[in-house]
Amino acid sequence: MTFDQVIWTDKMRAVFSDDAPVIHLVGSMGTSKTLVGGLTFFDRIMNAPANVNQFAIIGVSSVLVKRNFVDKADSLYNIHKGLCTEYSDGNKDAAGSHFCIKTKTGKKIVYIAGADNKTSYTNILSLDLGGILLDELSALHPDVIREAYGRVQRLAYPGWLITTTNGGNPAQEFYAELVNRATVQFRDTVPKIELDEMIEDRPDEHYYHFNLIDDCPHKTKEQTERLINSYPVGSFYHFSKILGCRGYSEGAMYALLLNDVETVSFGDLNLRAFEEVVATVDVGASVNGDDDSKSHTIVHIGGYTRNYHRVVPIASKKINSIEHRDIIEEAENWLYTYWLKFYGKFKAILIDKADYKLVSTWQNHSRWRGTVSVIGCVKTHKTLCPDLVARAGVKCQLMMKSKQYPASRIVWCDEDMLKAHRQILKDKDGSELDQSDVWQDYADCFSYLILWRIARILADENDRVSNKIKFY
Repeated sequence: MTFDQVIWTDKMRAVFSDDAPVIHLVGSMGTSKTLVGGLTFFDRIMNAPANVNQFAIIGVSSVLVKRNFVDKADSLYNIHKGLCTEYSDGNKDAAGSHFCIKTKTGKKIVYIAGADNKTSYTNILSLDLGGILLDELSALHPDVIREAYGRVQRLAYPGWLITTTNGGNPAQEFYAELVNRATVQFRDTVPKIELDEMIEDRPDEHYYHFNLIDDCPHKTKEQTERLINSYPVGSFYHFSKILGCRGYSEGAMYALLLNDVETVSFGDLNLRAFEEVVATVDVGASVNGDDDSKSHTIVHIGGYTRNYHRVVPIASKKINSIEHRDIIEEAENWLYTYWLKFYGKFKAILIDKADYKLVSTWQNHSRWRGTVSVIGCVKTHKTLCPDLVARAGVKCQLMMKSKQYPASRIVWCDEDMLKAHRQILKDKDGSELDQSDVWQDYADCFSYLILWRIARILADENDRVSNKIKFY
């Protein structure tokens, strides 16, 4: 392929002319992400100053990087072959796998490495690189991504980073640490599931989403339809490869049930409609508040509307303290606002019974001694609900029962809690698979909330008093 044979869309042109230091190209397979990413990478190298002459492409493996960016007919190497030196394999040259690009300011070296070879990518990322292209973020180790991003931030010359990826698991670190922070471009072509997670607090970093409908001018209608039908709807690969957005792991327990659910803001809740409000606490061992792959101490505030008709997860906080007295102080300082707003309805603090020392310490040092009960809470309740021993069974039945009502029995006000339940996987026995990460800690807090009043929540509708008060 030659440069003049590339079929350009408005989105591709926007990427090619974008001078943002960080650009993320996310989306469906076969939508020219690699092509436009490679061409943009090449163009930036051609315009780099004379004293900046080292660049890198890093992917899952050096074999795949070579295949995508050197061997393919539409690779940056073949499209500009007249300006590139012969590719050199790392086994033949002490410099490692690389090729050079001849520019008006001299030769520029493009190193190639795979994330499967730590020595190789570590050596390359230790260089003063003018720019880096990371291929397939969702398949790379988080440390590779962090090091690459940090490297381009530290350079005296304004370094840059271009990334490509299909959709990944929503819990993967690269979303929260990198992609979600970028500012969305071409917003009207981005799936809702992506937009809902975007923070967009880095205006100079840009996010582009590519889909099979708008971004495949080089494919026939039949080819596109064949791609769309290549994976079962609802599967992880359908989300990742076809929709090109963050998907759900195979075996996700609640994700599809919660696919179209939106949160209700706290300001829209009718606080007078609440029957009771409680705080729940799950204790984790992590001392790194930024590592979502490890368990954390989570405090959650939730409530029940009149006659326990609906359960409302209101808000959660990740606790940074480790010592029991510090945990109590930090949690109660945060809960104080809700204690005031729900004065007289805030009845209890329910704590994972496994940490009995925290329970007893909290009982002795609570600022609300005598007015708010501090109780050790279990995750299952055979006495109240013998047919729903597994906590997952409780929540799943509750969600299923929502089909009997015009609105869900669960009103999601807490965005973190909703996100956590989209990550939970099913274990072999049908219960929640405890992955010992922060999302499970959120889920456990919600389990305590439901199990505390499970008998009233699941009472037959005929036993309820008619409730005509709006909850929001």
